[in-house]
Amino acid sequence: MVLGDVVGKVWADRILPALQGRRLVLVRPHGDGPDLVAVDPLNVGIGTTVLVVTDEAAAAVTGQPTVDAAVVALVADPGSERTEPTT
Repeated sequence: MVLGDVVGKVWADRILPALQGRRLVLVRPHGDGPDLVAVDPLNVGIGTTVLVVTDEAAAAVTGQPTVDAAVVALVADPGSERTEPTT
């Protein structure tokens, strides 16, 4: 999994039929690594911190074997400690 920020949308001039209608976003990973083009089933906005899965996990999430990166979660505040509610 990769934690990163959405830095833009990606528009394809031509796309495989299996990806027709899918939203694509450009994700810049935190730390080192190249930017990723990911399928975005969550309709995230630019500037949002997201969790991206790659390879077989991305294909499983989207149901398409041609997909190798997919957004699977919005991250509200990366690096902060979460406190569990008390009852």
